[in-house]
Order: sequence, then C-alpha cells, then structure tokens
Amino acid sequence: MNIRRFVANDMREALTAIRADLGADAVMLSSRKLANGVEVIAAVDYDEKLLASDPSASQLADYARVAEASAANATAPAPAPVSTPAAAAADEPTVAEEIKDLRRLLETQLASLAWSDLNRQAPVRARVLRDLAKLGVDSTLAAELAAEVPADAGSQEAMRLVMRRFGERLPLAGWDMAEDGGVFAVVGPTGVGKTTTIAKIAARFVLRHSVAELGLVSTDSYRIGARQQLLNFARILRAPLHTAESATDLRRVLDGFGNKKLVLIDTAGMSQRDVRLANQFSTLQVEGHHLRTVLTLSAGADRACLAEALKVFKAVKPEALIVTKIDEAAALGGVLSLAIGSGLPVAYLSDGQRVPEDLHRAAPKRFWLLHNALKLSASAVVSPDENELAERFGHMELAANA
Repeated sequence: MNIRRFVANDMREALTAIRADLGADAVMLSSRKLANGVEVIAAVDYDEKLLASDPSASQLADYARVAEASAANATAPAPAPVSTPAAAAADEPTVAEEIKDLRRLLETQLASLAWSDLNRQAPVRARVLRDLAKLGVDSTLAAELAAEVPADAGSQEAMRLVMRRFGERLPLAGWDMAEDGGVFAVVGPTGVGKTTTIAKIAARFVLRHSVAELGLVSTDSYRIGARQQLLNFARILRAPLHTAESATDLRRVLDGFGNKKLVLIDTAGMSQRDVRLANQFSTLQVEGHHLRTVLTLSAGADRACLAEALKVFKAVKPEALIVTKIDEAAALGGVLSLAIGSGLPVAYLSDGQRVPEDLHRAAPKRFWLLHNALKLSASAVVSPDENELAERFGHMELAANA
C-alpha cells in the first residue's frame, strides 16, 4: 500500500498533486484545514482491512509520515507500525460498507471545501449560483449560466446577464392551438388541471371561431367526476363531447370529426407511476389521424416529480408543455429548467381557475415569467442553506477542476 500526505495552499492544488503522484485511482482518506492551507491523506493500492478500525486523521497522517520516511531510506529497518491502523479484521461486507461511508464523508467534506473556495475566489459567481438555487433552477443549468458571468462583473450586472440568458434559452411555442387548430391529446399526471385547461382552450377557440368547428373527446374511463366536469363545460359551450375507451373508439370518433378545426382530447389523470398508464397510451395510437400530444405539468411540483413525469410521458412523444398552477407555485425555476433541458416548448401558462381568462400563450410572456420567478424568489420563506449549496455545486467545482 502507498499512503501519502499532501500539504497544499488549497484543495484544488492538493487534488492536482495527488493525481500527479498517485494517479487517477488514488483514494482520499482524510482532509483537514491548516493555518496556511490544507492537509490531505491519500492512498493507492490500499488494504481495506487497514481501515477497519476507522483511524483518525492524525493517525493516518502519522502513518503517511512513516511511509514517507521509509521510502526516503529504503536501506533502513522497517519502522514499527504506529498507532493501530491495522486493528482486528472485520468481516469483508462490514469493511466495504465502512469504506463506502468514509468515502462519502470525505466527498462531502471536499465538496464543502470546494464551495468555500468558490465563495472566496469568485464571490460573484457563487452569489449567482445561490440566487439561481433559490429560484429553483436545476443545478447543472445553474452552473452553465453562472459560467458565462464575466470575472469582472458586479453582482447586479451578473444576475441581469444570467436571467437574460435564462430567458433566451427558454423554448416557447410559436403556434397556438386555439388559433391554428389541429387534433391534440392533453396528457399529464393527476391533479395538474388538464380538464380545466382543455375548457380554457376550448373557450378561447369558440370566442374566435364557430363552436361547430370544435370537438371534445374524453378517454378518461376511470374518474367519473372528471368526465362530468368536461361534460358541464361542453354544455356551456354547446359543443359535442364524445367518449373513447380504446384506440378503435377514438379512431371512430375522429373519423366523425372530419369537419372540426380543433379537437381536444382529455386523457385520464393518473400518477406517473400508475401501471394503467400503458392502457391510456395505447388508446392514443390512432392510425389515419395526425394526433399531437401536449404534456401538462404543475409549476408547483418539485424537480424530482417533474423529471419523473417527463420520463414517463415521453412514451407518447409530447410536442409542447402547458404549465399550470403558476399562482400556487413557490418557485418557477424547476419547471422552466425542465423545459430548457428537454427542449419542449411551452405553449400555454395557467395562473388561476377562471375560464378562459387565466390561460395565456407563453410566447409573449417570456419576461413576465422571469419577473414572476424573481418575485417568488424574493418572497421565498425557505432558502437553500450552505450545506445544500455545497452538495449541489461543490461536487461540480471539484469535477470541473479535476
């Protein structure tokens, strides 16, 4: 086993020295701050049993010094082992778990040091990352945006630049269902407001065109209440509503809607983990008709739920997003990051229950969205703490400087 002690001005310099001396397979065993820098203990070809006793940083440092002395004087007698890095061997699974725990601990410590170094060496960029995290922006996207900040930019100038670039990267649909028409299936998880959104789009269409050119379809055979809600909207608009429980039913309905300019299909609201979603997806596989899907997501959902929903509903190849419940969201960065990351353009925004007033085309609302995102951030009750920021961005800094 080759164990070494490295003293450097900062963690970045220490990592460079470790890789140069021990190679890419080196493992960091401990780290601590010194008055004039950092001390890191690293090893290569180490014996897992040696760490079974969870030696302290000082013990590892002692062992490293002994190893260094031994390498410097190969002819001298081998030194006696110092305070017990090699204790009684534990069984292999326990040792492996302890090593994994130790490695996770060291990675967390290194990420914290990297985040501290960034705050000290590039405070404006660190401030931008902190503000983007408060907005709810995805970590990878936040790092990309922050990397574009000039080194000499002030805090306010940097944030203006980042928000402008964030807005420029946001894809927005150039078409309008309520104006251009077509056959659209509105899909998405339960509770995101698909049925109400369809009612809003239908009402906008009827205000511009004839109700005779509108067709409504429900494939939701699971929720009686949802179908009744759409039926009530259809009666108010005096528009026909048909039901379809299979691809064959849907094709027959669409065949009869040949004279309709706009057809809106309401699908079942289910969790993205519901096994019955496959049946819903198969219902939309209709031959002979150009059926387009639009994914509806709630702005109030967290990033993990949004990502999971996108992954599942990719099966029906959505062409755009409808973002609902903006008025209920604590942050907008998550859903906007998803749009940027997926490349799916945002078609509509919904910020209330009124039909059709609270539905807006997204294309003219780019700066309205950014303004609301910043306003929500400014009034946020909970902000990411330093440990969370180190976890999100410290590892990226380590990887970027590796």
